[in-house]
Amino acid sequence: MKRLTAGLSVFIAIASLAPTAKVAQASFGDFMLGVGVTAGTSAIINANRRANTAEQRANEARVQQAVSPQEEFFRGLQDALNGLPYDNFRASTDYDEGFQEGLRRLQER
Repeated sequence: MKRLTAGLSVFIAIASLAPTAKVAQASFGDFMLGVGVTAGTSAIINANRRANTAEQRANEARVQQAVSPQEEFFRGLQDALNGLPYDNFRASTDYDEGFQEGLRRLQER
């Protein structure tokens, strides 16, 4: 009952304002201003997204920079010994050799 009374009160309040409210009128210029603001905001958002994507790619490239052959061999060896999947994203022969050595050591156990 309380919810019905509150809803009815809100409805009556809105209905009583309707005859006195002025109809909103917007000119074509106001409309075009809104379109321009929207387009500008969209351009700014897209530029920020492109900049963030470029920065992420640069960070990933820095992470994937060339490392020493010994480090690649050790990474492959550890991946195989720990049962991790083959992951030679740098296409290094040293990783391949390390991974094969790790598999060989596992078979000897």
